[in-house]
Amino acid sequence: MIRIFALSLSFVIAGCNQTAKVTSTPREKPQALMLRVAKQVQTCWFKKSDPALKPYKMATELDSFSGKPRILIVPRSNPRGLPKLVAQAESRGGRTNFTTFGPLLTSAQGPRLNGALNAWAQGSKTC
Repeated sequence: MIRIFALSLSFVIAGCNQTAKVTSTPREKPQALMLRVAKQVQTCWFKKSDPALKPYKMATELDSFSGKPRILIVPRSNPRGLPKLVAQAESRGGRTNFTTFGPLLTSAQGPRLNGALNAWAQGSKTC
């Protein structure tokens, strides 16, 4: 029953999301990449009170047992609800792949948010 629910949920999430991948440097570990991106998200979006993200807050899962540390943007009113944006990294074949997905990426602000995340994953420190 749980497997069926999880499978159904993954199809629902996949159907309404935009995904982009960026490959980082081969030597950077996923956790280090996500820590760096999380600091930029906090500094540039939440400390500066980005209006598009006012109804949300950031949750991090940097010590993931799945090997995919991630940053979640979740509703401020329901932090345990489904994330509206996910950024994650994983190591594959000696490289670290950075992936973003979630319904916020299909909003009017999606291209800006995704562009910032990808730039930070590549090492940018600008907001």
